[in-house]
Amino acid sequence: MGVLSILTGCASVTHGTTQSVKVETLTPDGQAIEGAECRLSNDKGDALTQSGQSVLVRRSGGNLKVECTQAGLPPAAGQAVSRVNAGMVGNIMVGGVIGAAIDVGSGAGYNYPSWMQLVFGEERSYDRSVQQGDQPVTGVAMGVTRMAAPAAVASAPEVTKVAAVEAAPALAPAPAAVPVAPPAVAAAPPPPAPSTKSPSRVSLDDLGALLPARK
Repeated sequence: MGVLSILTGCASVTHGTTQSVKVETLTPDGQAIEGAECRLSNDKGDALTQSGQSVLVRRSGGNLKVECTQAGLPPAAGQAVSRVNAGMVGNIMVGGVIGAAIDVGSGAGYNYPSWMQLVFGEERSYDRSVQQGDQPVTGVAMGVTRMAAPAAVASAPEVTKVAAVEAAPALAPAPAAVPVAPPAVAAAPPPPAPSTKSPSRVSLDDLGALLPARK
């Protein structure tokens, strides 16, 4: 490749900065499920596809995270391990330090497995180094996944129930007060009318008649 490989990086010329990756999803008993929504992401960006199809992803020295979801099933998840490809190895052997640095920076010097089989309910690791030709990589189980909890439904604001207070029975109106007459006070007898008779004069003879007779 001469000067071109040194200036641009051998892997960048021979492999490019993107790679086609096929994703399949299986049930735990091995039944293929197509049409699951899949997201593939690394430090270079994200790619969306459906299971059973291939999609272009950016090459990178970082691992590729894969997750597929299907209604009614726990997610199928995996990590695709990034491995140095032949272009990068050739660049280093020839002594193309500058080209190798370019391949590392662009991600062109790395490969992911080209075909992965994910399993619902599991998280698996997929290594390019164990892939035989273009055969699918089944991966190594690393853990389990669970279905996401259903979104909480906002409950209606609780209404505080106020206990009804039984109204006291209405009181009958009090009977109107009957005015009580004050006790009759006996009228004082009128003073005796002054006598109209002139006082009688008592004579000596009258007084003498009152005295006892002399013997």
